[in-house]
Amino acid sequence: MVHLDARGDISVAEIIIYIPILILSGILVLRHGFARRAGWIFLLILSIIRIAGGITHILLEQKPTNTTLQIVVGIFESSGVSPLLLATVGFLNTVCQESLDQEPLIEKGLKLLGALGSVALILTIIGGVKQGDAKTASAISSGAKFKHIGVILFGVLYGLIFLAHVFCWSNSGRLMKYRRMMLKGISAALPFLAIRVAYTILSAYSPLTFGFNSEGDKIAETCSGWLCKFNSTSGSWQVYLFMSVATEYVAVIIYTVVGTRVPLQQDYAGGRNPGGWSSDEELMKYGPGGNVNGGNPYINRV
Repeated sequence: MVHLDARGDISVAEIIIYIPILILSGILVLRHGFARRAGWIFLLILSIIRIAGGITHILLEQKPTNTTLQIVVGIFESSGVSPLLLATVGFLNTVCQESLDQEPLIEKGLKLLGALGSVALILTIIGGVKQGDAKTASAISSGAKFKHIGVILFGVLYGLIFLAHVFCWSNSGRLMKYRRMMLKGISAALPFLAIRVAYTILSAYSPLTFGFNSEGDKIAETCSGWLCKFNSTSGSWQVYLFMSVATEYVAVIIYTVVGTRVPLQQDYAGGRNPGGWSSDEELMKYGPGGNVNGGNPYINRV
């Protein structure tokens, strides 16, 4: 029988809980489309990362001195926040459809946020790979710099997402009915995302659990310092469970519930409304004749 510690048990739980998320996100992708700007494809990617990461962590516990597995687990852990942030950017795109996305600043800004998330992910992966292939202490330091830049960009991306979300609320009257409901879902998820991003940053700055001896051979080292509890492979499992696993899963559940329960397609049930209102709101505003003040075509003439 395979013996697992607390982190191993958490990995098993992640595999189990993300299998239904994988199925539901696949359904949502089929329903809403594969486009990056839709956001749902990133929930599917996150589910795959979490399942693969859980399996890799279980393998690591069977070979705890395998530094390659340590690095792979670290990459899965830090890169997992990227699809969650990119999914949020995609959902903001959906919120702004046929209303705020008509403004060049919003349209270009959301595209730049997506690009920023991709760059942060690439830098994080490069840093992890460089550390895994390192033969010298300087190579480890070089890899750490890439990871640090990548996770700082994740923090910047979160801040910009929060500001974009505030802008959407300040212009909520221009949004379609069910898009506003989706915006509420984003608002509910953002506090949990903040904790998740904070853990990613702290984890990247946590000291590594390996180094090199005088002969240049890679050896295991004991982690020291307050940041050690945020280490993605050897840190406190309680901190990891709360700041990484639980907060991320709550955000995913919120987005999944919004995706399955909010009928976004009904915003177009009455045809395209340039002003962003759903058909019943448009009727209240314009009246049955399609003109302001109950449809009287003469009231609004100059």
